[in-house]
Amino acid sequence: MDSTSSLFLQEVWSRLSDIYNREKQRIDQIEDWSLLHAGIFGYVKITRLIPKPGQTPFELAIDVYLPLDWSDSSYKFELECDAEELTDEHLRSEFWPELLNHLLELRQSGTMGPRFFDYRLDVELEFRRSDPAPSLKIAETLIDEAARTRVRETLDRFISEKVLSDSPARPKPKDLFFFASWLLNPDLLPEGRRVPDPARIGELLNGVNRKFRAQPERLAQWRGEYKRVLRQWAETYFLPAYFTASGEYSPGFMLKPEDQRPIVDQEALDFFLFAALKIGESDPNLRLEYLRYAAMLDSETAARYLKTGSGLVESERIGRLFRGTANDILQQIELKILREEAAAYREALDYLCDLLRQGFSNEYELKLKSAAKHLLPLKKLAKSPLHRFFANALQYPEIFPAIAEYAELAMQEFTWYNDTPPSEKSVMPGTYAVFGLGLYSSAYFPLLLRYMDLVDTEHQSAQDEYAEAFAQAHSPDVHTLPILVAILRAGGQSAKPMKSAPIDSAELAGIVHKQLEPLASHERETVLYRLFGGQAKLVRLAQKAEPDLRGALQNLAALLPESSHRNR
Repeated sequence: MDSTSSLFLQEVWSRLSDIYNREKQRIDQIEDWSLLHAGIFGYVKITRLIPKPGQTPFELAIDVYLPLDWSDSSYKFELECDAEELTDEHLRSEFWPELLNHLLELRQSGTMGPRFFDYRLDVELEFRRSDPAPSLKIAETLIDEAARTRVRETLDRFISEKVLSDSPARPKPKDLFFFASWLLNPDLLPEGRRVPDPARIGELLNGVNRKFRAQPERLAQWRGEYKRVLRQWAETYFLPAYFTASGEYSPGFMLKPEDQRPIVDQEALDFFLFAALKIGESDPNLRLEYLRYAAMLDSETAARYLKTGSGLVESERIGRLFRGTANDILQQIELKILREEAAAYREALDYLCDLLRQGFSNEYELKLKSAAKHLLPLKKLAKSPLHRFFANALQYPEIFPAIAEYAELAMQEFTWYNDTPPSEKSVMPGTYAVFGLGLYSSAYFPLLLRYMDLVDTEHQSAQDEYAEAFAQAHSPDVHTLPILVAILRAGGQSAKPMKSAPIDSAELAGIVHKQLEPLASHERETVLYRLFGGQAKLVRLAQKAEPDLRGALQNLAALLPESSHRNR
C-alpha cells in the first residue's frame, strides 16, 4: 500500500476506533433492550473536508449515525497526513478495501459485544477536492448473513408468540419501533418477494391492534410506528421512481414525464395502495394525496376508491326525501335532506344503519346539506355536521327508535368520529344520538347506561358536561338518579363539580347512598365530588341542613375515608 494511503488509513481507523470505544462504554450500560433490537451501529461515513479560511482546519469527518438534514452529528478532526497526495486510484484500490477489511474483522471478532453492530453495515466514503475536480464517492453494504438469519428467526418467533397467538403475551412498548421497521425491511422479506405482501402485513398490523385493543395509548403508539414506516417506504422507495419531490417549501410530488419513468411495478403499486389506506386511518389527508398519486399512474383501483370507494358498500342511495352517498375508503358520507320532516331523517338514518351493517367504518366524517341547524344544549360538543344531523333528527320523537337503532350499531369502545381533528372534542360514535335521546326520553336510559359503560373516560371529556344537562332535563327521583350517578362515574379526571346538586331531600340522598354502596372507594369519591365538591364540603352542607336531610348527607359523607384527596 502506498505510504500516504497507509497513513490516511491509520488516522481514520484510529479515530473511528476511539469513537467506537466511547460508544461501547455507553452501550454496555444499557440493560433494558428490546428483543428485536439487533444492533445499534449500521452506518459509517468517512468524509474528507475542505477547511474554510479562518476556521478550525478540520479535514476529516466521521459519522457513525445516519446524518439528519437538520443537524450535524459528525465527529471532526485535523489530519496529519497530506490528503491532497491521495489520488482516486489510491483511495479505490488501497484505502477502501483495507477499511472494509478492518470493519469486517472488528465485527466478526465480537469484541464490541452482541448488540454493537447491526446485521447490515452501510459504509460510505466522500473525498472532497480543493480544486474544481468532483468529489470521489464510494459506498458498499456489508451484510452479516449469520446475523441476518438470527434476526429473521427472532422475528418469526416474535410474531408467533406475541402477535398472532391467542395468549395474553403481547409486544412491549420498546418493541414497537423495531417490529414496525422490520416488517418492511427489504433485507427481511420472504424469499422471492421484491416488496411486502399486503395481505401478510395487514394480518400482522391487525394482530398487534388486537393485542392493544383495550390500551388506547399503546394502540396509538403502534399506529404511529407503522404509519411512520409505511410513509417512509412510500416516499423513499415507491414515489421517487415515478415522481420528483416538489421541494422543501412545497411538499408533495410531481409526476415525471412518461419517458423518464419506468413501467409501473404492479406489486409495488398494490402495496402503495395498501399503505395509503392504513395511513388514512389516522391521516385522511395523506391517504387522499397518495390515492391521487396512484391514480396518476393509471391505477383503476385508486380511481375507483376516489370516486365511489371499495364497492363493498352501498355507495349511493336516492330516497324520496333525501340523497346519500358514501365512500368507505375515504370514510366519508354525504347526506342531503330535501325536505325538513321526520320521514326525510328516517330515510337517512336507515341508510346510515345499512352502511354500518355492510361494514362501513363507524369512525367516519359526515357532510350535510340541510336547512335546519339545531344543536344539542351542550356547549363543549363540536358544532359539526354530524352533531347537527342528529340534533335535527331529534326534533321528531316518532323517529327516536331509528336514532337508537343507529346508536346501538355505532357505539364501540376506543373509537372516535372523524368529524373533528383529534382533540378534546373527539367523541365515540353514537355520542350525539345517545346524548340527545337521554335528554329527551326516559325510554332510552338503558341505552345511555350502556354508552357510559363503554365511553373512554381517559380520552373523552364530552360526557363531563352532560351531567349538568341531564339534571336540568330530568327531575331527580328513583328512576333518574341512578342514571345521573352512572354519568358522574364516567367523568374524566378533569371533570368539575356540578353547579347545583339536585339532592335536596333525605329520600334523594338515600337513593344516591344506595347507588354508591356497592361501588369502589374511588368511584364513590368521584360521584360525591361531582355532586357536592368533596367530602369536606358535603360535611359542611350536612351541618346546615334540616335534621332529616342532615342525617342522610352525613351517611353519604361516611362512605368516604376521612382523608379524601378530593377534599377542597
